[in-house]
Amino acid sequence: MKQERFELISAYLDGEVTSSQRREIEALLETDPVAKHLYQRLLQLRSELQRMPINPTLEPVDKTVAGVFEKIDRRSRRHFVLVGSAVAGLCIAVISGFISATRSPVVKFAEVSNSETVQIALNEPVIEIVNPDNVMLTVNEPLLQIPQAPITPEKN
Repeated sequence: MKQERFELISAYLDGEVTSSQRREIEALLETDPVAKHLYQRLLQLRSELQRMPINPTLEPVDKTVAGVFEKIDRRSRRHFVLVGSAVAGLCIAVISGFISATRSPVVKFAEVSNSETVQIALNEPVIEIVNPDNVMLTVNEPLLQIPQAPITPEKN
């Protein structure tokens, strides 16, 4: 109910009520001290707002609007450049991936299968391991037996 009264009194001050609403509000203001107090406060607020000084703008409105649109254009251009760069980089990465996958010697080496078995045995370390006690580590036998895949003859 308070919200409705506030809205009615505010509309009454702004001249936005019908003639029947105007009579209703005037009767309310004569009989209800709370409504009358609210009306007085709204009148005071309205007069203070009207007395507030308005600072003149330093630039004409046309210049301000032009500046805003220029800033928007700059942002959209910057966004376009960033998105374009990202798309170009992605395209280059995809193309170079295809090229390197088809021409890479590592990939070709991995695809070539030899029927020879490769065994690695370390009897001596390649370099001396330096530690405070001058301990040398050697591996003469593997700790686990490494299973070998069966060899299939290559078809040409």
